[in-house]
Amino acid sequence: MAGVPAQLAIMVVDDDRRCLEANLAACRLLGLPRRAVVGRTFDDFLATGMRSRVDHVWRAFREGGGHAGPFELSSQAAATDEVHITVTANVLPGRHLLILSPGGARISEPEAQPEPNRKSQPANHVSRFTRGGPTSREREVLALLAAGATDEQIAGMLELSPATVQTHVRNAKAKLGARTRAQAVALALQGGMIDIA
Repeated sequence: MAGVPAQLAIMVVDDDRRCLEANLAACRLLGLPRRAVVGRTFDDFLATGMRSRVDHVWRAFREGGGHAGPFELSSQAAATDEVHITVTANVLPGRHLLILSPGGARISEPEAQPEPNRKSQPANHVSRFTRGGPTSREREVLALLAAGATDEQIAGMLELSPATVQTHVRNAKAKLGARTRAQAVALALQGGMIDIA
């Protein structure tokens, strides 16, 4: 699909649309470093007139997810003037996955849109799930990451060392073919490895 980046632009936000995690593709799309994205609300990246609009659609998205756009971005450094958002609601209670797509591009089924000559082919990631995807412990760690927990917090919750948590994350990323933690969470969601009910 023309205009869709090779890596999905992904953010994990809370109920107030505050960004808990953003992958490199999302930061590039917004034209900001990660430190300027995490901790701010999604609204902060939108042009002033767009904020009431996203607030209106957000109420419905918090329950069932959905797709909306275009939303005009405020940053002059952004890679595009406007974005569409696809929301997967409540990947964990109070945690929502946003997939940002530039301009008129719509991402409704990211794994179903591979381009034959692309190096990164999300459909291949899905097929890997059935051939020895992440273990139940690795999926548990990914779910806690999606909730915004740090390695230290996950270690405390699961009674593991932080180094063991990092090993589980690294193994899950390798099995999913993900380059970042956010991408691993997104791929696990797409492949049904994390329960979003």
